[in-house]
Amino acid sequence: MGFSEMHGPLVELEFWNMDALFMAQDHPSREIHEAFKVRGKGAVGDLELIKRVRQAHESGLDGSIGWRYEWDPEVALQMVMRSQTTAVSARHLAKGIKAPARHFCIGRVFRPDEIDWKHFIEFNQCEGIVVDDSMTFRELLGYLKSFASEVFHARETKFIPHYYPFTEPSVDLAVKV
Repeated sequence: MGFSEMHGPLVELEFWNMDALFMAQDHPSREIHEAFKVRGKGAVGDLELIKRVRQAHESGLDGSIGWRYEWDPEVALQMVMRSQTTAVSARHLAKGIKAPARHFCIGRVFRPDEIDWKHFIEFNQCEGIVVDDSMTFRELLGYLKSFASEVFHARETKFIPHYYPFTEPSVDLAVKV
């Protein structure tokens, strides 16, 4: 389907795991119960990117008003076990992607959770990025349906409208194998 694979570190900076994704530093999901903390600090290296992320949080960019709090670069440099593969996508997007492009990541993520028959502290997550000025939502659904059929040999697929604050419009994909 024309996708190339992305890879990223398992131990990640809060900057890539949360800040670059516009998750406020005082957001409840950043509490200790939502990510495994790792001792030590890292570095981003791109001072212009840090400046833009800080501005996005404090006062906004491109019409946004931001979160309106004082963003702390020391928090952003703290290490965590990657809690979502979107950190890999954020790193990849920060390098610059020219349209048309198709990328995916299948990677291990870690989240503190109550362990039961359907929850564990470690699991694999899959995501993709399609950068194309002519792309439509209907085409995205086609990609997802093809992925479910070709990778998981799904007999049935169903799209369920869902709200995610970081994407619009959003859907969940349910498959029967």
